[in-house]
Amino acid sequence: MFAPNFNGGPLISVRNEIYQAPEKSTFTNFLFNHGLYRLGDEWRETQNSLPLAEQHPLFILHCQANDFVNQQPRQPEGHVSVVPNCPLSFCERFYYDLYIVDNNNMVQDDLLHRLRNRDQFQGAMHEMFVEATCLRAGFTIVREEYHGSEPKNVEFIAVHKETQQHIAVEAKSRHRSGVMGRPGAPHPTPDTRFLGLINNASAKDPHNPLAILVDTNLPLDEAETFYRPISLDPVLMSEQITRIAERARSTDGVDPYNLLVFTNHPQHYAEGDGAARQDRWAAIISPNPRVQVFHESALKDLIHALDLYGNIPTDFPKLLPASNIPA
Repeated sequence: MFAPNFNGGPLISVRNEIYQAPEKSTFTNFLFNHGLYRLGDEWRETQNSLPLAEQHPLFILHCQANDFVNQQPRQPEGHVSVVPNCPLSFCERFYYDLYIVDNNNMVQDDLLHRLRNRDQFQGAMHEMFVEATCLRAGFTIVREEYHGSEPKNVEFIAVHKETQQHIAVEAKSRHRSGVMGRPGAPHPTPDTRFLGLINNASAKDPHNPLAILVDTNLPLDEAETFYRPISLDPVLMSEQITRIAERARSTDGVDPYNLLVFTNHPQHYAEGDGAARQDRWAAIISPNPRVQVFHESALKDLIHALDLYGNIPTDFPKLLPASNIPA
């Protein structure tokens, strides 16, 4: 909920907390400030004190985004209107996903801890993207409790509001040396081995419909090769994606998933201030899954939500009319 003016600045409700933004703040300004608030002053101060080589990848990209914005001419009202470069695009999307999850389902302490951690950030970020995508697709999120040192359950159960279809959801991200805070040097020819991630995801819950979303984490050129379809009419997936899907299939022709999604968001690979890079994604709805869904429309809504990624509002959410506010 949004109140346009209160003692000189707008009030923004995020789930059960109220924030006040500066008088001429934009929604994008608020997203950045809200994100830094959730990550905490201690985290930010720690990053400021570290040498560049040891800083968190998000902190580095945030500073690069700020530098880019500060170099742009201001509009008469004091705002900047610019085509985002890669660091700015990365940060806008990350902070918007954080806001979506926080506003709808409250960010879990464990997720925040992993987002703050340089070594765990990439996987946690992808999990947050997957949760935000499900929320944008019209699902509610149900978490399962687990006991022990390692979680054995899926990331969460997504419940489609329109049909009440339940779908177990797994998020898997491909880590690469020298990328997103990982140690080592980037490999000149990143591999496209994702079958192990799919097998690991499909082993967690064999009793419910399953959606697996895999972050391929490929540089732009390699992503173009991996995702380029053989044909658009009819739609035929690339040879590499088709081969992976076939290898994940059991000998009797049954897929361990209902929906398999590959995504690639390459903004963190870019150098310089060029325009943000193109996202790629590919999705397969299995015609022969091991557990059938009752409502395939739930899977289709999830696919449609993939196209919404990066569509970030420029204005604050509208204040609900009084007649629509619960008593």
